[in-house]
Amino acid sequence: MLVVTSILLVCICKYTMCLPCLTNESKKSFNDTRKALTALETYIGETINTLESNLGTLKSDVGSKIKNLNGKLNVLEDDFSKQRWLKYNGHCYYYANQNCDWFTAERRCREIGGYILKVDNSSENTWISDNKPNKNAFYWIGLTDLKEGDWRWTFDQSRPTYKPWQSGFGARGIVYNCGAYNYGSSYFRLWIDWDCSSNIYYICESNFCF
Repeated sequence: MLVVTSILLVCICKYTMCLPCLTNESKKSFNDTRKALTALETYIGETINTLESNLGTLKSDVGSKIKNLNGKLNVLEDDFSKQRWLKYNGHCYYYANQNCDWFTAERRCREIGGYILKVDNSSENTWISDNKPNKNAFYWIGLTDLKEGDWRWTFDQSRPTYKPWQSGFGARGIVYNCGAYNYGSSYFRLWIDWDCSSNIYYICESNFCF
């Protein structure tokens, strides 16, 4: 046993003698590096905890915003249903049963989420005319020539390419600056230029349609 112990001590001493010695500068650098690594580990841990906390908050905020938007969409959908919007070719149309001047009609259409009617072609014009609740009434459309002779849609300020004016209408001077549907079986698909201050029905249109 004594011989074995002696041999082990010799080996340990020999191994120890082979280990390099650190200078004071190297030892300081080694300790500083260890401290830096410890600090980095702490920083990474704190950063991960912060990110996890922020992600939880962000998830909660996003969920709350989605719920809020969904509620608003439900209200808007209910409003569309109550207003009895009719759907055609991806657009919705509302036929008002109140009489008002053209400018009030334009404002009211915007207030309920649409714009005063713009007609793009004969198919749309036919559908709109055929679905008017009151065939014996005038209806405002979103066409004006506040600059005399320069008819434009108030929705996008474009000039109409389709213009089914009733004979004798469309160029009646500075008093008649707003477009409307005429009434009666022979004329209800035709347009007239009318005094904007007149109180008649109106039609709203919306691109947002259920």
